[in-house]
Amino acid sequence: MTNIEQTTAPSVALSPGRMTLHRALRHVSFWVGGTIVLAIILAAILAPAITSHDPAIQDLAQRYIPPVWTEKGSWDHVLGTDNLGRDYFARLLYGARISLLIGFMTVLISGAIGTALGVCAGYFGGWADMIINFVITIRLTLPVVLVALVVVALVGSSLTLLVMVIGLLLWDRFAIVVRSATQQLAHREYITSAAAIGSSTWRILFKEILPNITGPLIVVASIELAHAVLLEASLSFLGLGVQPPQVSWGLMVAEAKSQLLFRPWMIAVPGAALVLLIFAINLVGDAIRDVTTPEGKA
Repeated sequence: MTNIEQTTAPSVALSPGRMTLHRALRHVSFWVGGTIVLAIILAAILAPAITSHDPAIQDLAQRYIPPVWTEKGSWDHVLGTDNLGRDYFARLLYGARISLLIGFMTVLISGAIGTALGVCAGYFGGWADMIINFVITIRLTLPVVLVALVVVALVGSSLTLLVMVIGLLLWDRFAIVVRSATQQLAHREYITSAAAIGSSTWRILFKEILPNITGPLIVVASIELAHAVLLEASLSFLGLGVQPPQVSWGLMVAEAKSQLLFRPWMIAVPGAALVLLIFAINLVGDAIRDVTTPEGKA
């Protein structure tokens, strides 16, 4: 009797959010990418506790010390020093702060702009959709790197300006994806029912539509985060991004380009860090896409 009762006992139903989280935690790419991203974030936050070196302190007597794995390496400078005697490991850790800060802040700005435009276009349709589509088309005709280069070259380079410029150039993917997702939801029964019982437009948008497009939003955000980090590195490499005494991985590559043939590790270290971070972000994005699409839910 006890066995029958245990067999027929109803299972506990999980909410959609918990089901998605449960599937994500079983996804290998989510674990691998998430672990790498979390490790980089923690290393950036805990940089003062990890190394005692100041990334801006110069010591010309300690110039070009090679990494510890070479014959003349020293454990005092695990990744060596640069042309001004600054500890490379400290610069790598503190550089992660700037690269991640720019990446996350630009995603917040571009995500807010793109989501607002996409929801308006997808829900209201008509003239709103036509005007917003026209704005998206104009944005897609503008080459991101070229526009960023022109703006930064004309106005000047600063961390705030860099975040604003990149954030104002990467919203189009958010708008396109959110518009499509909103159009699919706009005529669902629960949306029309909410409108029929007198729910305000703002309530429908914030309570019914936005919570149901978080999956696509997170996927786009992961793509744009990697894009923003790479764009910042490109601008810094060209000398129009992060400026000394601040440090970023792109700036480290730029400062070491003259040593490519003589001390290749100076470019390989920040370059590998960039590749690893972008690879990990893309792994997390792919995992979230898999668990939020209908195919991944099956």
